[in-house]
Amino acid sequence: MSRPLVGVTADLEDSEKGPAFRRHELRHAYAQAVYAAGGLPLILPALGPEAAREFVDELDGLVLTGGAFDVPPALYGERPAPGLGPLKPDRTAFEQAALERAAARGIPVLGLCGGMQLMAVVRGGALYQHLPTELSGALSHEQPNDRRRPSHTVRLSPGSLLARATGATELRVNSSHHQGVRSLGRGLVASGTSPDGLVEALEDPSVPFFLGVQWHPELLDDGAQRGIFERLVEACRP
Repeated sequence: MSRPLVGVTADLEDSEKGPAFRRHELRHAYAQAVYAAGGLPLILPALGPEAAREFVDELDGLVLTGGAFDVPPALYGERPAPGLGPLKPDRTAFEQAALERAAARGIPVLGLCGGMQLMAVVRGGALYQHLPTELSGALSHEQPNDRRRPSHTVRLSPGSLLARATGATELRVNSSHHQGVRSLGRGLVASGTSPDGLVEALEDPSVPFFLGVQWHPELLDDGAQRGIFERLVEACRP
């Protein structure tokens, strides 16, 4: 059986030498997780919205990865607040166009960490710009220890896509974010929450596979986390 083609968005780093020296990067674990689940990962460089749409037209599925940057608050109608991190508008514009085209085509989408946040924003949701100052009683969501190890629990909604994919009612997850989803947006439901009440997973129950998780399952070596990628690849098959 041929492997479904799954696009995986790459990070875009600036260079002191100028635009010609910008570089794309992708953590190996992202591509490896897709390949191990039976998909064929295609690394997507952030070449602009039109390129994003052309890429997605050739794909069977899409993974929006995370990174050390924030979604621009202007996308959800807000001004920058204290604690907002660096922005990467070119990468965000590429991923937004890719996400919108994937939704229009109805292909499976998996968003990881910042990718999940963008999924909420594109549907009309909004973010906490800085959890430590905006969410009362927030956990420490930027763990200091090895991110290949979990730091807190997430309770899953029974019967959700995430619960079915992992075979679990609760997961131990890693955490490397300072922003979070404040409101979900059109058609989305929360399928996982952390002990402080933060949305840790979202999905659209009206389509076969539209799932975002706030953690990095590609770094966690257990069957439940692998199930997320396996269910993605399964959904990509005709």
